[in-house]
Amino acid sequence: MIVQLARVLLVTGGALGGFAVSQQVDWTTPTGFSESFVIFIFIILGASMGYLLGGILGREFTAACRRVSSRLSELETPALLLGAVGLLVGLLVAFILSSALLRYIERPQWLGFAATALLFLLCAYAGVALFMLPARDGSLSIGVAASPVDARPPKILDTSAIIDGRFADVARAGALDGPIRVPRFVLMELQTLADSADDARRARGRRGLDLLTAMSEGEPQVQVLEADFPEIPTVDAKLVRLALTSGGAIVTVDYNLTKVARVEGVGVVNIHEIADALKPVLLPGDTLRIPVSKEGKERGQGVGYLGDGTMVVIADGAGMIGSEADIEVTSVLQTSGGRMVFAKPVRPA
Repeated sequence: MIVQLARVLLVTGGALGGFAVSQQVDWTTPTGFSESFVIFIFIILGASMGYLLGGILGREFTAACRRVSSRLSELETPALLLGAVGLLVGLLVAFILSSALLRYIERPQWLGFAATALLFLLCAYAGVALFMLPARDGSLSIGVAASPVDARPPKILDTSAIIDGRFADVARAGALDGPIRVPRFVLMELQTLADSADDARRARGRRGLDLLTAMSEGEPQVQVLEADFPEIPTVDAKLVRLALTSGGAIVTVDYNLTKVARVEGVGVVNIHEIADALKPVLLPGDTLRIPVSKEGKERGQGVGYLGDGTMVVIADGAGMIGSEADIEVTSVLQTSGGRMVFAKPVRPA
């Protein structure tokens, strides 16, 4: 509808402009054509330019309206009120400045009108942008979402932590101190995963959304944080910025995000690190009894797993596959991906 309206207006304006131009110059002498023919050609040219420009400007204006509408729908009522106040303040400042500006620009009149219109636009934009800074950096949304009595820093969920799901059990055990929040841009990433054509990615995204839905009304409760940083392209960078501005901590299982956030000075709760800290301490010489499930990479090795999932590599354990074996720990290797135990069979005395 907007595209058609823009085309009608610009076609009409272009035709009138073509007619006006044709009246300024005597085109009959150098061309040999009649005056009516020249006028007709200029009207057609002006209307054609208006038709093309109308389509372009109409589509751009429609896209801009949709972006503004989408942005406004994401904002909460306090943010919208601040934006309205900023708009009024900007217009008031522009009105005061325009009175002084018109004293210096009396002629030509069109220049004064253009300068005044530009001044009003700039002041209105500056007022809205200035008053909505708290909504853009997330501090306003956090103040609204969190209970005013709860002054503890929020725990901000990463996409990987939601898909992993163990944060829910950690929170129920009371190990996540403070309100739990999920930013809107993380929800959008989960929705993208849930709509993916890949079966594995779609299953992970839906599992995360189902968990958040269950926790939105349960205890501990997870609430959506209306915050975004459009100028930042990646979700991980947005999480780091949000944690910096809000004083919160990121909950994740992403090893790289953990490192980057700590370099930036952001608090991080890594679920993998919590799980590793809760694993029983094993020292060389300790004896265990575990089932041997498969062969290892090296010849003659057997592999078994502890109850917490820790891999145990057993030297000369290939002949014990399918049975339980008594083993003695020889060494423990801690890696970025977890812990690995090396052992040997306990020989009967």
